[in-house]
Amino acid sequence: MNKNSIELLGVDGGGTKTRAVLVKADGTILGEGLAGASNYHVVGAEGAEKALTDAVLAAFKDAKMDEVQAVNIEKAVFALAGIDTVNDKSEVEGIVQRVIKALSIKIGNLLVENDCLSALLGAIHNKAGVLLIAGTGSIVFAHDGNNRIVRSGGWGHRIGDEGSGYWIGKQAIQSVLKMVDGRGEDTLLSKLILEKFNFTKVEELYNWTYSDCYSVDDVGALAAVVDEAFQLGDTVSKRILDAAVDELLLLIETAIEKADIRQNEFDMIIQGGVFHNNRYIKNQVSQRIRQSTTKVKIRTSTEEPIRNIIKRGLQLI
Repeated sequence: MNKNSIELLGVDGGGTKTRAVLVKADGTILGEGLAGASNYHVVGAEGAEKALTDAVLAAFKDAKMDEVQAVNIEKAVFALAGIDTVNDKSEVEGIVQRVIKALSIKIGNLLVENDCLSALLGAIHNKAGVLLIAGTGSIVFAHDGNNRIVRSGGWGHRIGDEGSGYWIGKQAIQSVLKMVDGRGEDTLLSKLILEKFNFTKVEELYNWTYSDCYSVDDVGALAAVVDEAFQLGDTVSKRILDAAVDELLLLIETAIEKADIRQNEFDMIIQGGVFHNNRYIKNQVSQRIRQSTTKVKIRTSTEEPIRNIIKRGLQLI
């Protein structure tokens, strides 16, 4: 590699943040850049373009490479959240092409694909495997080892993302409102959520949910509050966590069946903040999957998804 050539540009873009890295052929990161959300369903096309541009430029700056236009990039992987339909694929590819044109970057081999899919293929190569990501959102991809890929979930916070941090947080808020109405039992979540947001009464919580300050990230962060209440013996919180476990298991079981790999030996990678921050959910999901799928090897990944996206990019011809 000469000074005007980069082996790989890897981009991991989601509903919270975007990370771009410039990488040598041996996997060494030369520069890294961070920016805001680039899921166009969350921030719109212009917001996505800005985040992608900012992240890539920051990566070049970190690599001490100021002349972006003079650099040839051999391979690039844009692994982005929000690619869930054929229309999404077309929209996001257009966004990426506009970013590349605006930066005057020359790319030899370009791949634009769903972030979870990219991370799975980077992690397992051509073997059978499953990746479950449960962070602010939730999604599963499975690969049968013979080029067949299936997915389950990942339909976004408005109508999907069951078992995710956002879903758990939303259930928590609903439980507080039911308690106030008298439709639900008392729960520690009322006190803890109000403290989390520095509110003094539930009416403020309600007003916040319909204000411009409301955010998916803030609701997703309430998953940690639910876990705290659960640790203190709150029965409502336990029911929420048990329901989240059921939803995540349904995502996994559906993907395993669609990929037809239940009788195979395969790795299942579980990743995301829900598993890192909630031991109960992690243990319940792992135990119950092992009961139904005896040949599975469960791996809890603590690596940032960008590491598997880098592997995915370096595999490209």
